[in-house]
Amino acid sequence: MASVQATWASTWGRRVGAFIAAALAALVGASLAHSLMVQGELSKLGVELPLGVRLSGMFRDVTGLAPTLGVVLAGAFLIAFPVAAFLGRRSGALLRGLAYPLAGLAAVALALLAMRLAFGFSALAGARTFLGFILMSLGGLAGGLVFAALAPKSPG
Repeated sequence: MASVQATWASTWGRRVGAFIAAALAALVGASLAHSLMVQGELSKLGVELPLGVRLSGMFRDVTGLAPTLGVVLAGAFLIAFPVAAFLGRRSGALLRGLAYPLAGLAAVALALLAMRLAFGFSALAGARTFLGFILMSLGGLAGGLVFAALAPKSPG
């Protein structure tokens, strides 16, 4: 009995760790996409952005967006990943391998759309263009890949 409990705790511990790593990967990916889109628009306006300023801005975006966007993305993953697990168990090998990355992509895209609907505009300047929206959503794909790589595999 103790070994079953230890195995269960170890599996869930690894799953929680994989979830946290996935949420962080999505946050970093989406934040960096946001930074690059904003910096690109500033450059179009003729604003000179030396490399140090660009890197500093990227770091500030990741850390500044973490308390809000990080929570939103983690919440979206809490919905998307169990659905991916359910569908992945009932699908072929190809879809099973893509379930978490696609779920991560969809979760971030839907979170960005939900924010746009809630506020009447995109609160994240980086997601105001189609390209920015897609690039930020790809952060979710990265998060799903991280989760798929790190989470213990479910039997079946």
